[in-house]
Amino acid sequence: MPKLKKADRTRGALLDAALRVIGRKGFAAATVEEIVREAGVSKGVAYYHFKSKEQMAESILDLEFSAVADQFEEIAESEGSPSEVLLGMLGAFSTRLYERHELAQLFATEIWRSGRAWSEGVRSAGQGLIDLIALQLTRGQDEGTVRSDLDPTFAAASIVGMVVADAVYCLGEEGPARLSREQFTERIHDFVHHAVALR
Repeated sequence: MPKLKKADRTRGALLDAALRVIGRKGFAAATVEEIVREAGVSKGVAYYHFKSKEQMAESILDLEFSAVADQFEEIAESEGSPSEVLLGMLGAFSTRLYERHELAQLFATEIWRSGRAWSEGVRSAGQGLIDLIALQLTRGQDEGTVRSDLDPTFAAASIVGMVVADAVYCLGEEGPARLSREQFTERIHDFVHHAVALR
């Protein structure tokens, strides 16, 4: 694996710190001062890499959406049935959010926040995840394993929102998680299975 350049390491440290701070406090309450303190760099270094707190958050969302989309596309290429592919996507997404609480918090509080100023790229990437799930629901309808009266895009958006909200609920602000990772994923699978009538 090639060694990261110092600039890339610094940029990565800033994004990791921004995710932790924004995840804990929310976007509006987080400050650049807190982020640079957590990253262990100066404010000047931070502004060399990012013009603003907004750009940091957008970069996090861009990276995370791209990573999840890559996972989804890899699962979709497995040539499994629509239900197998959909459940694989749900497993990957729920595991990612369960293992990274701050990311679940960022998704929950910022993606659909009214008045947000995210870039078109971030909005497009979020829609891309919904489209990938909707495609599997449509495939299932074509094969007769998903309810024909289901709106695939609406259902896909609902599924993404449910996984995010449930991850925040199950992990909580403090204390132990309400469910293990395996229990969490299993309950997401069970709920979606019954909601879309996968057989």
